[in-house]
Amino acid sequence: MRTIIQRIIIIGLLPLFLLSMSACHKEKLGKTEVPDFYVLPQGNQPYDDSIVAFHKKYGSYILYNFNEKDFRFDFIRYLDASAKVGNPAYVANTLQFFKSQCLNYYPETYLQKTMPFRILLSAAIDTMFYQSVTRELHRSYSGFYATRTMMAIGWTDSTLLQQTPERLKELRGFMHMAYTQQALLSGALKLPDDYLKYTLPSYTSIAGWNLGEIGQVADVNFLIPIERNEAWDFATFVGMITSHTKADLDTTFLSASYDTKGLVNLKYNVVIRFYKELGIDLQAIGELP
Repeated sequence: MRTIIQRIIIIGLLPLFLLSMSACHKEKLGKTEVPDFYVLPQGNQPYDDSIVAFHKKYGSYILYNFNEKDFRFDFIRYLDASAKVGNPAYVANTLQFFKSQCLNYYPETYLQKTMPFRILLSAAIDTMFYQSVTRELHRSYSGFYATRTMMAIGWTDSTLLQQTPERLKELRGFMHMAYTQQALLSGALKLPDDYLKYTLPSYTSIAGWNLGEIGQVADVNFLIPIERNEAWDFATFVGMITSHTKADLDTTFLSASYDTKGLVNLKYNVVIRFYKELGIDLQAIGELP
């Protein structure tokens, strides 16, 4: 009986242990080494060397060969979502997209602090229509997903190469949004107090609301993130900014016809200021093609 009870206690504490390890894996612990959670490399392609080097630099695991539990189990709960394993033939292309359209815009100090513990390269992610019984998967519109310990990129197949420049710019915004949301959920970033003044009491459902009137730039019921909260709210602004020029925003989300109470402009300015203090010009990213 004692052995069974001990096992239950250990199993119960394991998720908390793993979560704490993922949240602080970037801390400098002298000569203490964090144990390996996954085996790298996962293959023998030229890009595998860069993935191993990336892990040595940031302590993060880039995985293109993973199972359902790796994606769906967030150490706390199972996600009502699914993902297809990435196609090895397109891993290099997806990594280039991630680095050139996201990581390259951030200073090294920021990357060291915020790099996700796991980066899953998936062929497709389903966050809306996933059927756990039939295992039928429908590609989500954004193709990105973020949790406390993971950021998933669902474009590791031929479809990324088929996107228009306008759509790629939109995907860039979704990618920055997912990166930011993961950093906030993991605790690597903390929401500025100035932003919290403008967030909603609840994000359970805002369908049917006038989004501009309540200071929102994305419908929670459209993107279906793991958590509908202030972190998601903040991340949607990062996604909006990095995928639109200021001129575009002035005629859409920041216009008086959309932002009827001025809340969107207030939140926009907080986000811009927050990142400038980190050495990042978010709007400059949005100005790019």
